Amino acid sequence: MDEDPSGSSWFSRLFGGKKEFLLEQDLSNKAYEEYRRLLLKARPEVKGKELHLQLPGGEVILSEGKLRIKARDKKTAEKILRNLHHYEQPPSLWPSYGLSYSLKRSHKPRVQT
Repeated sequence: MDEDPSGSSWFSRLFGGKKEFLLEQDLSNKAYEEYRRLLLKARPEVKGKELHLQLPGGEVILSEGKLRIKARDKKTAEKILRNLHHYEQPPSLWPSYGLSYSLKRSHKPRVQT
């Protein structure tokens, strides 16, 4: 009995792990500093020397000398890379480019007097 190859690919797509596309770009020191300044406006999560910015379509990871974009597919990763420069614009315009920012709240208890 022959197995249907399309059936096995259907099964793997249904139950297979989540696949992500990784786009990497090597950066000069100057480009790294510019991206760092730009991404800090979006209040990323800082893990050591890395900046992690979670976006609706993927994640931007900036480390010294390297920019990585993880997304569900190549098209989305390239779109995120193209739109990163829009962080120079006011935050009210970011959602129209698929960008976002996090509002981190401090967990300090309020003191009432």
